[in-house]
Amino acid sequence: MDGTLLNEAGQLPDGFIDLLNRLLQKNICFVIASGRSYYDLKDFFKEATPYLDFICDNGAFVVSRHHQRQMSLLEKKAIDDILLQCESITHIKVILSGPNGMYATPCENEFEEILAHYFSNIQVVSNLQDIHDPIHRICICDLNHPLQNSYPILNNRFGSHFKVTLSGDIWLDITNLEVNKGNALSKIQSLLHINQDETMVFGDYYNDIEMLKVAKYSFVMANANEDMFSHGNYIAKSHNENGVCEAINEFIFKSKLK
Repeated sequence: MDGTLLNEAGQLPDGFIDLLNRLLQKNICFVIASGRSYYDLKDFFKEATPYLDFICDNGAFVVSRHHQRQMSLLEKKAIDDILLQCESITHIKVILSGPNGMYATPCENEFEEILAHYFSNIQVVSNLQDIHDPIHRICICDLNHPLQNSYPILNNRFGSHFKVTLSGDIWLDITNLEVNKGNALSKIQSLLHINQDETMVFGDYYNDIEMLKVAKYSFVMANANEDMFSHGNYIAKSHNENGVCEAINEFIFKSKLK
């Protein structure tokens, strides 16, 4: 989604719905893989939702068109330990993801606009430790940039037992160790009897690396960090140049597939 399919204004590329219809006519499955929650993605794609498969929360929550849902839930004690550690880190906001919604404590002004942009169904609670909904992801918005601020602290403390992932310039996710977009995509491939030689993947950030490894046609976006290019077999034009749709048109509809 962000940095890959969507342009820098957060908009779908022109002609996306027409392209999706053409893919569906060829019985090709289109999967949205994102760090966003299912509820935000469902609201974003609206009437197209029933024709898409979703890898949500960086792989912690998978929803197929056949209404099969798979979650990897975090234990309550682990959540409490991570929340306690987060209290010592400055300029961050913690959001918990569960099957019934997203949860955060009341927002300070600097976080309010950001959370409103990315989370359409966030529920404000007084204490995150009191939530009874099962949780599959701890999402952290870090305005001091996670690579320098929250990531070293949380990865050092929890990285041997949990997946601590940089998922954007100001985003960090904590999930169970086995959770990533690549494992989630492998589940969908198995469900639909699709092999890696029949799969195209597009990504731009570190949380896409595992997913790029399970597709022969793995595209890194031109706008990605330089160290991402070694993880793909191809380079797509940037997200502001409609790179995803152009590559699909070239390789599928203009027969560049080998």
